[in-house]
Amino acid sequence: MLNGQLKPGYNVQIGCENGFVVGYDIFPNPTDTRTLIPHLENMKTRLGKLPNEVIADAGYGSEENYAYLENEKVGATVKYTMWQKEQSRSWTKNVWNTDNWKYDDKTDVYECPAGKPLTYSHNSTHRTVTGYKQNLRIYTCHDCEGCEFRNQCTKAQGGKSIQRNEALTRLKDKARDRLASDEGKRLMRRRAFEDETVFGQLKANQGFRRFRLRGTEKVSVEWGLLVLGFNMRRLMRVGS
Repeated sequence: MLNGQLKPGYNVQIGCENGFVVGYDIFPNPTDTRTLIPHLENMKTRLGKLPNEVIADAGYGSEENYAYLENEKVGATVKYTMWQKEQSRSWTKNVWNTDNWKYDDKTDVYECPAGKPLTYSHNSTHRTVTGYKQNLRIYTCHDCEGCEFRNQCTKAQGGKSIQRNEALTRLKDKARDRLASDEGKRLMRRRAFEDETVFGQLKANQGFRRFRLRGTEKVSVEWGLLVLGFNMRRLMRVGS
């Protein structure tokens, strides 16, 4: 609240199919990234199976989530954080964007805009807040001294370094191909009216802007009654 006080907040996750809410969960964490796996695991417990396909926006595109869906053999039409920016001309033409730097997989060497090589330096391990382990390969340029582009490229005293996550690169390539396909585009359009319709109806048309109860258990009951009413109205419209 910017005054030292805190208000309880809840992150609502829903799963929809054919216009009906088939599952929901309430989480305390503000970001969506860490909600996908527990939400799907809860749905698997309730329904006895995972969906054949998961369609989600960029808030859910992480290495951990992609790997989970792949391991569970669930189709994934899921954007990642930078996917939208990658479609822009400014992104693809930005020479200082290291994603655009040349990489030779035969020699395992990157090349900076000045034409200087960044060679493999060492491996590094990073763990996310959920404990998921990411393996990174670090590449360093040892010829930055005196480069006319140094100030534009890096402030590091030891030269420019970049990291490469082989697993994430492969999973993002897979996600990118899926999103660019006709089926992927169709499913993303479908997602827009599947999930957003629920929130639009409840928030805009019914004026539900805040929970009246406190605590995850009570809030879950409150939200459950709302989506139950939504599903009943949807059933009446479909049956009429």
